[in-house]
Amino acid sequence: MPNDLTAAVLEQPTFPYCYTDGQNHRLILRTATDASKRPYVWVEGENLALGGDVVSMWLTIEQADELDAALHARREYHATDHTGDSLTVLPGGTWTTFEVTRQANDDDEGATVRVVVLTGRLPELRDALTAAAQYAQQRAAGNVQPPRVLTPGEHDRAWHAIEGAAGEPGADPGTILSAVLAALNIQPPSAEDEAAASAAMRARRDVRNGTPRRGR
Repeated sequence: MPNDLTAAVLEQPTFPYCYTDGQNHRLILRTATDASKRPYVWVEGENLALGGDVVSMWLTIEQADELDAALHARREYHATDHTGDSLTVLPGGTWTTFEVTRQANDDDEGATVRVVVLTGRLPELRDALTAAAQYAQQRAAGNVQPPRVLTPGEHDRAWHAIEGAAGEPGADPGTILSAVLAALNIQPPSAEDEAAASAAMRARRDVRNGTPRRGR
């Protein structure tokens, strides 16, 4: 059982996943480590309505692997963390429901946030889950560099780029991201690099799931 998670540090979500369903409920995955540098995937469900609940729980790396396998097999999954908070995944034909539940305690009432994820979006969720778990392990081992802190000027340029791009007709996340990267003078990865990274991630996932890879 993790020690002193009250002193836990949530890492910046370098491999974030953020999904908002039609009921304005949001699911977020982040990398996390505890005070003893144990790696986790932080799962958060948020009701975006005014005064809505925000519920979160810790997935161990082993639990993250089990969740990935359950999503692959389209079977029900349940996990509980050291605090008693839990995640339940209920598969369906068109969508999969993720229920993040907070156990009632002396400070908070119990609550559950349900996020309905379209089945067609599950592959990207699984990729994000794998990436978050791997990055958490790298952070715990000290194998990655700490994030660079933006200067006030860079932050100001990024903010104005978001405001400008979001107001453009037909703006989408890709348009906004491109505007922010341009404002910060950051070059995005090439299409070839993205394709290679996606192929490598799928290969690792297939090995974990026991799916044989085809030869040439």
